Amino acid sequence: MESSIERISEVECRIKVEIPWTEVSGRLATKMRDLRQRARLPGFRPGKVPPQVLERMFGKGVHQELAGELVDETFQTAVTQHETVPLTQPVVESTNLDKGTAFTYEARFEVPPTIEPKDYEGVPVRRRPAVADPAKVDAEIAGKRDELAELRPLPEDETREVTQPLDVWTVDVEGEYAGQRISRKDVQIEIGSTKGEPIPGLAAAMFDTRLDQAGQVRNLRFTPPSDRVRPEFQGKEAVLQLGLREVRIKVLPELDDEFARDTGDAESLEELRGQIEARIKEADGEEAERAARRRLVESLLERNDFAPAPSMIAREVSAQVEQTKRQLANQGLRLNAIGTTEQQLAQRIRPQASFNVKAFLLLDAIGKAESIEVSDEDFEKELEEMAEQSGQQLARMRATMDKNGQLILLRAQMREERILDLLMGKAEITEAEDPPEEHDHDHDHDHDHDHDHDHGDEATAEGDADESKGDAAESKDAADDAAAKGDAE
Repeated sequence: MESSIERISEVECRIKVEIPWTEVSGRLATKMRDLRQRARLPGFRPGKVPPQVLERMFGKGVHQELAGELVDETFQTAVTQHETVPLTQPVVESTNLDKGTAFTYEARFEVPPTIEPKDYEGVPVRRRPAVADPAKVDAEIAGKRDELAELRPLPEDETREVTQPLDVWTVDVEGEYAGQRISRKDVQIEIGSTKGEPIPGLAAAMFDTRLDQAGQVRNLRFTPPSDRVRPEFQGKEAVLQLGLREVRIKVLPELDDEFARDTGDAESLEELRGQIEARIKEADGEEAERAARRRLVESLLERNDFAPAPSMIAREVSAQVEQTKRQLANQGLRLNAIGTTEQQLAQRIRPQASFNVKAFLLLDAIGKAESIEVSDEDFEKELEEMAEQSGQQLARMRATMDKNGQLILLRAQMREERILDLLMGKAEITEAEDPPEEHDHDHDHDHDHDHDHDHGDEATAEGDADESKGDAAESKDAADDAAAKGDAE
């Protein structure tokens, strides 16, 4: 077999293959012989149809079938000989299978663009300083107080008549909302909180409940807040019967050293707050670093302009759509629950998908230029640390990851992190606060880029390196939105 290849665009090649007649003739003769044994034609006995009749009636189809088989059998070998990685199946442009002459075909296919990275040293990058948001610190302390809270009966000398925040009612819920039947037993509803509500807004609707109604049934009608329910449920009224079984008071611990000791984390309130502040600041620093790395990649793409193969973007879009559908399915939802279709979601995801693909290709090219790889020793060390942190047996964890294709992806993630480490080390970093609108953007789209795509042999190895940092912006927002609206049924 002889072959030649030409690049007809930045992302497409054409291959020409020639197979000697001596290698084809036997295959063709076998097919015609098999056809003669199977052919049933009027006027001829089985197996006795003359070859020239078979050739006239079925020859074209047999030739086409054999030509297809030969393309399938030789294409991969041919492109491998030219050290080319095809991204798509070949689109056959022409074939020639004539008796006595070599079989030839031409086919085009997509390939990754050839990238020679430039200007990737000394890139100006802004990184905001890490901070411990006091509101987040207070929220975490409040959460710990809530965990240590006690539910106590109403005091015998209670004089108030109407419920108030921190009252916790145990109720049975029966009724209907937006055509959905609601039936829940032993539900705890905390006045002033939204946790555990079978219908969004139920706690707020109970604000006027009298304490002496405990043990009674209360009929309640209200419209849940539109920002907390699915689009198709907005404006619908909930009609419920509440069996008000009992009410108790949530008593929060005092914010003192004893509370800190009860958490098991610190000996004093000051120490506890310091620990939380340090943890939140560290997490914020990691977020700031991810945002800076994304800005670095954006700058590099501006300096290295190229167009990826359309099939690469299409696969990335498809992967992100499927990821969103999986996230929703885990919540028992479908795309229509967040007011979109698969086609609309794909259209929204496409710009981010294009960025993901281009970022992957450029970083990979820089990694090759800098000879960045992950040694077996470093990879094994990473696996050992993962097993220790997760409390798993190393061999069992490795077997599971290998079965799921995660070993290849982990190695790819480690390589990419090293590439980004190198680039950040060579960058001109300025510590400065983000403009308010840009900080909001970076927070909303907190990821470098995703890898849930197939970019050919090597790209496949670097496919889904870190799903947690790679959701396409819209698909992540959509899934988060669905989660916020999840328990409306």
